[in-house]
Amino acid sequence: MVKKLAEDIVKHFEEREKIMEGKAIIACASRRICVELYNQIVKLRPEWHSDDDNKGFIKVLMTGSTDDPPEWQPHIRNRNRRRELKHTFAEPRSLPKIMIVRDMLLTGFDCPCLHTLYIYKPMKGHNLLQAVERVNRTYKDKPAGLIVDYIGIGEALAVAVKQYT
Repeated sequence: MVKKLAEDIVKHFEEREKIMEGKAIIACASRRICVELYNQIVKLRPEWHSDDDNKGFIKVLMTGSTDDPPEWQPHIRNRNRRRELKHTFAEPRSLPKIMIVRDMLLTGFDCPCLHTLYIYKPMKGHNLLQAVERVNRTYKDKPAGLIVDYIGIGEALAVAVKQYT
């Protein structure tokens, strides 16, 4: 399933970039899925990878520990490196263009050039509305953002909108 998800996201994002320059967040249900999805995407687009936080088209932003599996370690950053990566991501012309997260950046993060949010995790209520708001900022020619739902959050979104408006 993650391989198909990676194929769809790569194809969709490349087409979206032809229409509107911007950035995307992929919200995954677990850190394991974040890492697996990253690996599948860079298999499709190896040029998107870089070990350097200041380079590379795509990154995973997550917390972790030395107890996590070795294949997760390249994606685990300390607080300062996470903060720098968030700041760099928010800059419209800088890399990375796509950020894979479990929870980070989905609330309280402002990135007006963010044009697409891919959701592959259950979300509801206030957290769901906050995530939608991340992508729904106007910016230059962007009147609104796009939510790509891979798990069926439509009903939860309708409930959240009714509850919080």
